[in-house]
Amino acid sequence: MIATEPPGLDQLLTDHRADIAALARQLRDVIVGARPELTERLYKGWHGLSFHHPERGHVAAIFPGADSVSVGFEHGADLPDPHGLLRGTGKRLRYLHFAPGMPEPTHEHLVEYLDLAIP
Repeated sequence: MIATEPPGLDQLLTDHRADIAALARQLRDVIVGARPELTERLYKGWHGLSFHHPERGHVAAIFPGADSVSVGFEHGADLPDPHGLLRGTGKRLRYLHFAPGMPEPTHEHLVEYLDLAIP
């Protein structure tokens, strides 16, 4: 069973196209299903949904955009990138970008990178 969506998620997604909102919800369900120990928190200023681990702290966040949804990893620059899918050049953050109908990354990739972020 997937945890109940956090309050405010509908409001966060209200200005997005239906396919982007649906994709953001799918990615949330994948994350929560793979790692039920994570807690969720909406950040209106960041326009994202953050995931926190009880020991590792903030590990990832979902950021819906105009045409895609990004899943950012707080310490992504330190993660291995076995499939060459992580984007970004910052000192800390790296992202997986998902778009409706896009073949990669897949939900399986998301779980794999999430497992790398939370050993």
